[in-house]
Amino acid sequence: MASPITVDERRRWLYTLKQAPALRHTRTSILLRLLGRARPVDPGPGTGVCTEGQEVDGVYLLRSGEWKVTAGGMVLLHLRSGMSLGVEALARGTWPVTVTAVSESQALFIPRAELEGAAGAPRMGLPAPGPRAEVVTFQTQGLELSPALLSTLVELVAKVMVHDFGDRVLLLRAGTRGTKGAVRGADGVFRRTVGPRGTPHGAPWAELEEDFDCVLLDGLPAPEGMTAREVRLVPSLMPSHDEALGTASGASVLPTVLLSPWKPRSSPSLKGRPLPDEDGWDADAPPPSCRLRLDWERLPVRPGDTRPLAALGLDAGTRDALSRWARAITGRRVGLALSGGGVWGFYHAHILRRLTALDVPVDFLSSASMGSLVGAYFCGTARDGREGMDGLRRLRYRAKHGHLSAAALSSVVTTQAVEWMVRGDLGNLALEELPTGFLPVTTDLTTGRCVVLEQGPLALAVRASGSAPGVWAPTLQPPARYVDGAFTSMVPVDVLLNAGADLVFSSNIFPAGHHQAARPLLPGAVGLFLSALNPVARAKDLLASGVLLLHRNGDLESARGDLRYDVGTRDHPLLGSMRFTHVDAVLEEAARDMALEQKLLEFKQAWESLRVRRTPCGGRRAA
Repeated sequence: MASPITVDERRRWLYTLKQAPALRHTRTSILLRLLGRARPVDPGPGTGVCTEGQEVDGVYLLRSGEWKVTAGGMVLLHLRSGMSLGVEALARGTWPVTVTAVSESQALFIPRAELEGAAGAPRMGLPAPGPRAEVVTFQTQGLELSPALLSTLVELVAKVMVHDFGDRVLLLRAGTRGTKGAVRGADGVFRRTVGPRGTPHGAPWAELEEDFDCVLLDGLPAPEGMTAREVRLVPSLMPSHDEALGTASGASVLPTVLLSPWKPRSSPSLKGRPLPDEDGWDADAPPPSCRLRLDWERLPVRPGDTRPLAALGLDAGTRDALSRWARAITGRRVGLALSGGGVWGFYHAHILRRLTALDVPVDFLSSASMGSLVGAYFCGTARDGREGMDGLRRLRYRAKHGHLSAAALSSVVTTQAVEWMVRGDLGNLALEELPTGFLPVTTDLTTGRCVVLEQGPLALAVRASGSAPGVWAPTLQPPARYVDGAFTSMVPVDVLLNAGADLVFSSNIFPAGHHQAARPLLPGAVGLFLSALNPVARAKDLLASGVLLLHRNGDLESARGDLRYDVGTRDHPLLGSMRFTHVDAVLEEAARDMALEQKLLEFKQAWESLRVRRTPCGGRRAA
């Protein structure tokens, strides 16, 4: 059995797959799904891998060993660990070379049909895969929820799928008497009842072969031999539940935490999970989850209610929660990765404002440093049907009137001032209470790892994510010593992919700077020697190098998003980043930035493409 691919391999092969013409515009989450479904092959010495002139059968990703590439009997090159075979040949349709294994080798193989299915169209001469309904089952675990209430939630989410996405949804429900065929209700949902004599091999399951996008099973098991996506409603995702949330029989599990707006639950201290090392993968991590925050005891609908969604009179909070759950079930979740950057972080505020105006939802937000402050004010007020703009306006007020500058100055002694400010504006919120998955990152100096904060006080998480080392005091949570998350993950795209995001926008707004070296005061070699010894010039070199390093690291990470924005270069970026009172000038600059506006419109188009057609579920744990 082949070992799981490492983080370094995953990053390298994501870039490799992006080079295939048919996959160039494919979402990163879909490419991750392809990598997760790749088949291991291990040809021995002398074994042929492909033959010149034959039809291309797929892409090979060589993990170890050596392969010889020949054409017309002439040796062209040798493939070694980390190299790929077949990406360029896909467009031609036939192999231009013959490849033979020279030594014992291990590789991953992705069939051509899988690649074309991921591209969403018959790009290379083969017919596109036919429609296949995704089967979803529902159950509760550790949660006292009556079957009637669970059926109500299934009923509502089916209506939302039809209304929001235009999906063809079949709702199969257990009953005392079965019905002969599926009947479409006024809400657009197809329904059928399976009697007690219905079996996985009976007539009701034949309808799964029809042109449905999603089949929801309410009180019924999945047909024998069929892999279903399993939605489990759980009371929390505390460590005690992690082991029970594994997958079975190849099915993917979507843990759904049912949150009541009236009964908040939170952890008193920060809890997080370190990002995997370059040479490993966190195989014990629970599958990506979803939070369903609504007053489930007062839902105005019962099982079998065929009224259209608009006729139910749902409040904005319930409507928002159900839409978020529907996106999670069908693989349509949107994530934003926001970098640090001081006052430049208000570019993120403009991005969130524009996406809200464009009706693009935000299901996940991961961030570092100033991006975490913006994200906290957005996610902390984007609850129960509100859009989060109130929080961004409050943060702008704090910056414009010098409150952020005062907090930054006092952070030289202690960063507690930032925590007090956030708590005073947003209250005693916790990360696990937020319906929008807010995942700030920080750096634990005791381990040297990037830590994704998942539970604990929201204000404390913002403080830990933005504790710039050497300038501001660290955030101490013994045994951890937390400093700025930007030093290990400037634009945390990987965090979103691990969390299950299907469409990712990454924003690197920490600008690179123009560095102009001072001219030597004396001519000749002596002047150059003295100029190199100048301690002031060396300090400026150090600052310029640090700025460039952070910006370039952000560029590398943001490239893994589906669409990305890079703010470019600015004069004196480090000094300018601390001028929080210039917030209006930054917001106006962002509004005038046509490159940013173009990226946001492209992202809107990508969301619409994802919304109106069925796509495979994404994220690391995709089935």
